[in-house]
Amino acid sequence: MTDNNKKDLKQAGRRQFLKAITAGGAVAGLAAVTASKAVAATDTQESVRPETNKQDGYRETDHVRSYYDTLR
Repeated sequence: MTDNNKKDLKQAGRRQFLKAITAGGAVAGLAAVTASKAVAATDTQESVRPETNKQDGYRETDHVRSYYDTLR
């Protein structure tokens, strides 16, 4: 092989590598966008369900009162 042929093969290899990297990045970006939209759609559906175990807020029970008494 001549020096020109070796250089051409090296440059062709580099070009193929850069093309593959660019295409891989585009595919990864597309997958990320698609996945985030799917997650957003799932979150919306789940938030519509009523929560059955939801508490009304802070409740001061006997054991909490006894703890507060130890702080005084």
